[in-house]
Amino acid sequence: LQYQLHGDMANLPVRQIEAYVIGQLQRVSWNNNIELVSVEPSTGERVQIFQEMLFNVELVGEYDDLYRWLWEARNDLGYVVVKEYSLARQDDNDDEPQLVADLSLASYRAVE
Repeated sequence: LQYQLHGDMANLPVRQIEAYVIGQLQRVSWNNNIELVSVEPSTGERVQIFQEMLFNVELVGEYDDLYRWLWEARNDLGYVVVKEYSLARQDDNDDEPQLVADLSLASYRAVE
């Protein structure tokens, strides 16, 4: 059950989880022609027996690339959920505009 909830990061300490998730986000970005502008890990709320870990992420890319990024991130980091998502245009190109996506990703771990 622990592995199903947390995947490869099931037994990692908190600092290593941050590094692991950031590394995975970078890999997914490279795979999908997305610029990973920033990732800011932080501690979120406590929800019953779980502590929330947040990752505020900024991405830049085209719509189709962002869609593929979300799909791959979901498959590779299924234990991380999108808590908030916003999308805005970065340029005025009507054919294939560059978009800025701001996401808040959340991961939950049981507090011992």
